[in-house]
Amino acid sequence: MSTINEWGWTRAQHDALAGFAAQDSESTPTVPARVVGHTHHVYDLVCAPDARTMQGRVTGAFEYRATGPADYPTAGDWVLVEAETGRITACLPRHTAVSRHVAGEETLEQVILANVDVLFLVFALDGGRGFTIGLLERSVTAAWNSGARPVVVLNKADLADPARREQALVDVETHAPGVPVHLVSARDGTGVQQLLAEAQPDETVGMLGKSGVGKSALLNACARVREAAVHAAEGELRRGDSQGRHTTTDKRLYRLPGGPIIADVPGLRELQLWADDESLDATFPDIEALALECRFRDCGHNGEPGCRVAEALATGELPMDRYERYLDLQRELAFLARKRDIRAAQNEKLKWKQITEHQRAAKKQRR
Repeated sequence: MSTINEWGWTRAQHDALAGFAAQDSESTPTVPARVVGHTHHVYDLVCAPDARTMQGRVTGAFEYRATGPADYPTAGDWVLVEAETGRITACLPRHTAVSRHVAGEETLEQVILANVDVLFLVFALDGGRGFTIGLLERSVTAAWNSGARPVVVLNKADLADPARREQALVDVETHAPGVPVHLVSARDGTGVQQLLAEAQPDETVGMLGKSGVGKSALLNACARVREAAVHAAEGELRRGDSQGRHTTTDKRLYRLPGGPIIADVPGLRELQLWADDESLDATFPDIEALALECRFRDCGHNGEPGCRVAEALATGELPMDRYERYLDLQRELAFLARKRDIRAAQNEKLKWKQITEHQRAAKKQRR
């Protein structure tokens, strides 16, 4: 008989549930469930203990408590649902979250996937813009920030000549040091078995990449290796600019026989970072190591004596283009941090304003 354990329920999730705020004794009985599909505001759920499936939406009380998009469930989340109706009453704490800055002017976090253990950063070697150094560094930064283990996947290796494949491997080793990298072909299955070995059977794998890099095709290739009855819709590149089409329109988790669980999500047009300085340092460990050797701890690398970074730039030990991309991301994250501080202050002010209004209303009722 199928059980919730097959969908990633582990001791960690059990502890998260045990540590969660106790439900009101008079409330409707709830059970833990995993969000395995997400389309707009409708969630496909697999519920404990017997992995029965149902669809649900969040309750009105959930919507009232939510302060932004990141508070709402997404694929991979563990939630509490009313056993009879499937209505979602709360999200359990996430142990990882793949996030980005929402499009537009507002400073809000969007969680793309939750509770993934391994994150496949998928790029394409088909000659388009499916693999660039800037996108690689940006994706790795987002991965380190998520808490999941990053793995770089260079898909469509069958469409690249040997020199292109070799150069791509060198680029990853140089600009994403320490991150495992795999050359694969979803079309003919090359390297897929080795890629699957990056995840344990009970782990959840997420995929992050632009439209058209072959994430859904990669999922299908993994399913073929595991002889699973999975077939995700695959798209084609637009003629003329080799840009991908949005084929996957919802988020969905697929459980492969013998594991792991793999999440397929829509491709990204852009990846605006939602991260911090520690994630950036993890992406650029070479620059961080050089900065630690500067004479002054607060060195700004702008001509100070004994600056190890400036010395490395002068000798060519640190390529100038890599340092410039590091500065660009550093400025972006600094700007994000300032906007987040402003929003936090605004939210705090709004919270106390609402508390004051509730107190006034309560006093009027007592009169």
